[in-house]
Amino acid sequence: MTQKTFTSIRSTFLLSAIACLSTLSLGCSDTPPVGTVEGTVSLNGKPYDDAAVMFLDSSTGQAAGTDIGDGGQFALKDPIPSGTYNVYLAPKTVPMEEGSPEAVKIDESVPEKYWNETTTDIQAVVSEGENSVTIELMKS
Repeated sequence: MTQKTFTSIRSTFLLSAIACLSTLSLGCSDTPPVGTVEGTVSLNGKPYDDAAVMFLDSSTGQAAGTDIGDGGQFALKDPIPSGTYNVYLAPKTVPMEEGSPEAVKIDESVPEKYWNETTTDIQAVVSEGENSVTIELMKS
């Protein structure tokens, strides 16, 4: 192999390596800030726990939810990206048992608007770090 051939191969290899690294770095971006979310849910001023609470950022599609526990307390399992979320209810998680599936039940004492992400009037702003959210459901 001549010196000219070796230099040409080395130059091609270096240019290829730089091109690969440049391409890989274009796909990398900063991860958005995230926040943890915990809080309480009440219905007409009394703790409410007969549902799951859901968070949906309609601009990104990011969603998270969890069952509401005793005393209306909830905490999302994982942090979620910062943003403004529509907050609505969903039926509680029901464990699957053998046999026929059980019908999903929605608590009719809660106004219908709270059971849908497009009709709810509750929003929560999630900021970086810890967030405490109070969700107050009101009967009309």
